[in-house]
Amino acid sequence: MRLVVDGLAGVDAALTAARLRGIVAADQAALPTVDGAASLSAWIADRWGLTGSTAAREVRLAVGLIDEKTALDQLQAGVISRDHAAGLVAAAEKQAADHDAAARARAAEEDRAREERRRADEQAQADAASMAERMRLAREAAAREEQLARERAERAEQQAAANDAARKARQDALLQSAVQGASPDQVRTDANRMRAADAAALERAVAAQRARRSVTFRPDGITGQRVMRVVLTDADYELLQSGIEAAHTFDPPNTPEDDRRTAAQRRYDAFLDLVTAGVQAGELPTSRGTKPHVTVTIPLATLTGEAEVAGIGGFGTVISPETVRRLACDARLTRAIVDANGMPLDIGRTSRAWTTAQHTAAAQLFGGCAFPIADRSPCGRPIGWTDLHHVIWRRHDGPTDQDNGVSLCRHHHNAVHHDGWQLSFDLPTGTVTVQRTADGRTVTRTTRFPHDNPRRGLEQDSQSTAATSGPKRSDATTDDPGNDRGGPERPGPDRDDPGDGRLPI
Repeated sequence: MRLVVDGLAGVDAALTAARLRGIVAADQAALPTVDGAASLSAWIADRWGLTGSTAAREVRLAVGLIDEKTALDQLQAGVISRDHAAGLVAAAEKQAADHDAAARARAAEEDRAREERRRADEQAQADAASMAERMRLAREAAAREEQLARERAERAEQQAAANDAARKARQDALLQSAVQGASPDQVRTDANRMRAADAAALERAVAAQRARRSVTFRPDGITGQRVMRVVLTDADYELLQSGIEAAHTFDPPNTPEDDRRTAAQRRYDAFLDLVTAGVQAGELPTSRGTKPHVTVTIPLATLTGEAEVAGIGGFGTVISPETVRRLACDARLTRAIVDANGMPLDIGRTSRAWTTAQHTAAAQLFGGCAFPIADRSPCGRPIGWTDLHHVIWRRHDGPTDQDNGVSLCRHHHNAVHHDGWQLSFDLPTGTVTVQRTADGRTVTRTTRFPHDNPRRGLEQDSQSTAATSGPKRSDATTDDPGNDRGGPERPGPDRDDPGDGRLPI
């Protein structure tokens, strides 16, 4: 089987080389023009049944390898792969772009120097004592410019030859690396390393990246949700990645398979935690007199559960009734009375659902997200990444009291409101219970606080050590059925989290 797979890889490489040569031959024979195609890419897409973007990539690769006979031969022989060839073309395109940018910079400098000489010549001729002197200065200036033009042409020719030599040397080095067994990713890394040796080219690339930086939004064609596209500079990419890495958490090992997040979902949650932390830090500028926040307008009946009318976000998005009720679990509420035409009649005082003292009490009790992912094992994501959830929902007249509030991270808050999990909380015993019935199977899990508080052990253990002497003993008591949790060594949240409600960055 290994021989079969290797043989198929060689066949694929040979077919790729044949296709690329066919694209070049068709272009040289003007077949797209004969058939009335708008472009070579459009002709290839029609003939081979490809999408426009795929056809464009094929044409780009074929054109990039026109003068690379050795690379095409190695591709056809199966020594290198299509991805190797694409890496060679990408490296050549970047190098050509660097050379073009350098040529534009030299041309701009020469234009500035020529303009300065012209102004100096005009001033000298204006100051000439006689017409004869003025004519002599004009002839000398013209002769000088002709000589400078010849020198520029010679330098341009020499630079073009040097660029061709540099391009060939780089391509030969990269091709040799690929032939010797380097992976396509390694070839690209080698190309970037070679490019990094040109500091001036890097500075021009930075300027080009800054000119192209952008954030755009578009609706998803299937779900209608917003898709954000971010074009980052290299430095900003490093910054964002470092923030996401700091906020990123894996699901604990004993998380049930149905509750596990994909890698993309974990990055999404980390990104939103970064944004939330920035908004909640209180250091951003105000907008229309208020700090940045999410505003959703809903009928009171939706909040109380008497109606299922969607809310409207401040930027025009439609928010489902259940999502609105989840957001309202830990939000400031403002009463607005409007007439039948939507005209505001009265705007009441903004009230906060949970007080600062209640948030502090929840932080001390739970230490993080309290959702049980297994018996005696809470999720434990840091308290700064959680909301206080009304155990008895607002729609059921649930009070905003400590015995009705449980800290939940965004992921598990969504699970309670949207995925069928029923959550209960008994304050005297500190017991949080979740239950869900799906596919005829009922799952029940419990945790007990503060015993299961993931950030309780370090502080209390240090206090116990300072206040007692003699042999060390466990904090567990005989009536604590959860003393087999494994202590600080058990899988769970990052122990380096400061526990102060802010991201650990």
